[in-house]
Amino acid sequence: MSSSAVISRNEAYPVTVGYCTLFCDRFKASAVKVINEETTVNSGSIFTSSGLRALRLELSGRIYNENSPLDLLFRLSNEIQGQTFTIEYKGLIFSDCVMQKYEVTDSGKGWTEGSFTLLTHSAVREVTP
Repeated sequence: MSSSAVISRNEAYPVTVGYCTLFCDRFKASAVKVINEETTVNSGSIFTSSGLRALRLELSGRIYNENSPLDLLFRLSNEIQGQTFTIEYKGLIFSDCVMQKYEVTDSGKGWTEGSFTLLTHSAVREVTP
């Protein structure tokens, strides 16, 4: 006998990025492995080296404005300067993240639409109970 669960709604998940909380509607993680390939004398090929690039995290959603949108912009412009931080998303921990990119749009409705691109070289960990 099998059982199944029906998910009736998809709630935004709160993620703290730097000093602000993003209610995340969309999360994407991607990684790339770079492989160097050389041609052999008999026209074959071999891999000579490989290495992982940084893990890229893309998050987007809403940031509810406690202060003015200009205050949010000021703080984000300081955070992109190189500060590292840790985020948690649905039981996974991403540490030593640096902000590569952010985009914010003032909705005029009490929240700001936001998206962040973060990079990390650290291994992903699970939250321990």
